[in-house]
Amino acid sequence: MTELLPIVVKVMSDLILKDIRIYDFKDVSPYYDYQVIASATNERQVGASIHRLIDALPKDVPFKIEGKSENRWILFDLGNIIVHVMHQETREYYQIEKLFVERKQLSMEGVLGEL
Repeated sequence: MTELLPIVVKVMSDLILKDIRIYDFKDVSPYYDYQVIASATNERQVGASIHRLIDALPKDVPFKIEGKSENRWILFDLGNIIVHVMHQETREYYQIEKLFVERKQLSMEGVLGEL
């Protein structure tokens, strides 16, 4: 497991984001190993996730952020981890979990145990 995944999941858990799901893509995608999805109850919480993740990551980790201007769906591209923080209504509308139905799901407890 990449050393960044437990950091990402801990930050999301500390922000009290809802319905955090971690999907394993190691044997499927040549571009990333994991996708993490979480719901926020408001735009402010979505926006706060940007700052918290940036602060928690080692300074030498390259990343890209999409969607920060609207704070409805933020995508963090950490290279081998893709993180989606979505407003609850946006997540319900797009239902992106349906795309991952065949992917193995990791438990938060198992990932956090790697810290």
